[in-house]
Amino acid sequence: MDQTKAPQEQLSEGAAETSLAASADLALLCRLHDREPTPELLLKLKATAPDQWFGLNLDGPDAQAGFSLLDDFFATVTPDNVEAVTEDLAVNYADLYLTFTQRIAPNESHWLTEDHLERQQPMFEVREWYEHYGLKASDWRNRADDHLVHQLEFVAALLRHNQVTALIDAGKFMDRHLLVWSRMFLGGMAQKSESPFYAALGLLTEAVLQATRDFIAAATGAPRETFVPKLAAQAAEDDGCAPYVPGTGPGW
Repeated sequence: MDQTKAPQEQLSEGAAETSLAASADLALLCRLHDREPTPELLLKLKATAPDQWFGLNLDGPDAQAGFSLLDDFFATVTPDNVEAVTEDLAVNYADLYLTFTQRIAPNESHWLTEDHLERQQPMFEVREWYEHYGLKASDWRNRADDHLVHQLEFVAALLRHNQVTALIDAGKFMDRHLLVWSRMFLGGMAQKSESPFYAALGLLTEAVLQATRDFIAAATGAPRETFVPKLAAQAAEDDGCAPYVPGTGPGW
């Protein structure tokens, strides 16, 4: 995303440090959701314990389940088999993000429109948020503005501003858009992924989003908003993507 302008208002020193840590966490998640990992990236990730990947404190059940899945996954990855592992992950990636094989989609419009279509009203609403901060999706015809990666990028960008107004806006955006549908898609990943890597990614992404939103509320004093479009609950029921509960999904 290309940034051209932003409002002005400084965060406290401590809040600014946490905001940058949250932004870095989201940037890592952007990379992992953006495309399948390379062998080099997998080996780099393996070199650090998963519970050390993030700057935010993640200690809820989603995070613990995600870390456990990644520990088990990386225990099987070696320099000798990493090429084969990445080939399998590429297939899993396509099933989750590209081909609709698992009946989940990484776009807000899918979850919040009656016919589960892409590039509908939610996309244009999200685009207005980006434009307010001088941002835009790099190629909306290839990847819609309301795609998970773009929304993560937007929140990460606001967290880097070091400004109270931007932080409050990040919280509002999450309440009105990203968090309205994230748990349906990410929970679907946890339940339906054929790889523990992507199941864990779904769990940890939701954990980071919730921790980020909690930080924003604490840092700004602006409470969360409750925004649940009627179609969101129906979409989750139709696609069988109720929120994931550790211990109830498949085992690997």
